[in-house]
Amino acid sequence: MDLYRGVMYASYRAHVRSDAAPRVLILSARHGFMQPDTEIAPYDERMTRQRADQMLADLSRYLRPAAWPTRVGSVLLAGGVEYRRVMRAALARRYGPQLPALKETTGGIGMQRSQLGAFLDGLQPALRDQIGQQANGTPLYRAYGWIEAGALATLLYWAVPALPSRQARVLSVFNGPSGPTADVEVEEFVRGRAKICQRWVSVRNLHPSAEVPA
Repeated sequence: MDLYRGVMYASYRAHVRSDAAPRVLILSARHGFMQPDTEIAPYDERMTRQRADQMLADLSRYLRPAAWPTRVGSVLLAGGVEYRRVMRAALARRYGPQLPALKETTGGIGMQRSQLGAFLDGLQPALRDQIGQQANGTPLYRAYGWIEAGALATLLYWAVPALPSRQARVLSVFNGPSGPTADVEVEEFVRGRAKICQRWVSVRNLHPSAEVPA
């Protein structure tokens, strides 16, 4: 991916966030679909209509099965019209009825860059690095965005702003009934004595220790 210098790649680098980076597949006019860390030599070949027709006629040759994720969620096809034609066919071949509705960049290059940026800006952080599971089988993860197991954070309930903030230590994060949730240890006062209690709290209630809302 570092080899490509086109304006769409520049827009990607300008908008992608480390805590919400999407899974990327690159369609090369020379090599077909590739993972972004594949090492290739420089080349000069464009995705003309004729080249797209050649790929579509022998699509399985260019799919490279190891590059594709097992499941897909929100998908954006970013690129010129011939690239997107091959992308649509490949996704339909790879996922069949499991394929969700696709989004595509359209219009001039300026509009496509804007659409790619908006897509990246709208992505939410992902749960990362499974470290176990609850008794009911719910996976537990090490991190979600900036929130990581072992980190200290400030707990402030957004729905009850009158409650004083307190420091919490993150144990794990998981996908709860109301969305991303953190399992934390927090200091509570019980009958006038400080006690460390374990709580499940929405990640919306956690803030970096130096960034507590006024």
